[in-house]
Amino acid sequence: MEINMKKELIFIGLGRMGSAMVARLVEQGYVVHGFDVDTQARALALESGVYTYESIKETIVAMDGPRVVWVMAPSSAVDEILENIYKDLNPGDIVIDGGNSFFEDTKRRAAEAKERSISYVDCGTSGGVDRARTGASLMVGGEDKVVQRIEHIFNTLATTDGYAHVGGCGAGHFVKMVHNGIEYGMMGAIAEGMNYIEDHEATMYLKTAEVLKPYEHGSIISSSLMSWLAEAYRTQNYLEQITGEVPKGETEVEMEYIISKNQSPVLAAALQQRKDTRKNPSRVGTLISAMRNQFGGHKTINKN
Repeated sequence: MEINMKKELIFIGLGRMGSAMVARLVEQGYVVHGFDVDTQARALALESGVYTYESIKETIVAMDGPRVVWVMAPSSAVDEILENIYKDLNPGDIVIDGGNSFFEDTKRRAAEAKERSISYVDCGTSGGVDRARTGASLMVGGEDKVVQRIEHIFNTLATTDGYAHVGGCGAGHFVKMVHNGIEYGMMGAIAEGMNYIEDHEATMYLKTAEVLKPYEHGSIISSSLMSWLAEAYRTQNYLEQITGEVPKGETEVEMEYIISKNQSPVLAAALQQRKDTRKNPSRVGTLISAMRNQFGGHKTINKN
């Protein structure tokens, strides 16, 4: 089977994650044609060496076939983007959805693409903005022969051993959905634990900054999340500027789906914990929001 090693692709969506990924691709010798509705995002991508255009159509036709189009957009925007790009794609082209799409939507979109003789690949992307630049975690779903043609792209974007072809179309987003559920539980537990530490600072003469050192380095609970929260603590007045309300994210609908299967009491508690902060802001809410903002550039509600 012929493996497509053409180091050229189209990238739709140049936000914080997308801009970091295209910068890495260009750095590794790829020609990237990029588009975003935000002019500033296009300008920043241009500085990274991306060829940018003022419309999706211009971006698509700038590359000769066979084309690979990576879509990095909010799940709510994917269908509209696909409708636009399909007008100029040809049979044999490949679309990669690298966002947080619901896996059932991905399966539907893959079937619709197949009717056009276009291949559809889904890629769950994790690691935050920093890892998107230095090497992300990628969970890919799609037909074997299609994924093999473009595997060099995933290997380029992933950290060492951070890429896996996890199954058929929809599997990448399914595995990422479960990953997000685990993440919700971990973030809730970390926030509760640190809140409990803070509550006992006076009676136990605790030095919270020192507590975080062994938690962050070498302990069983060491993790990226713990490191990101430690960074929030180290940044002067950072936590004090954040309210105790966790904003609703685009993955909450997926979490409700998992919970509906009655197999995830920890996730159910973690999601309810977030929802409760919207009625009664809390320190736990502040700590969860701090972690979200550190790794994903999520919108953080600041105090006035």
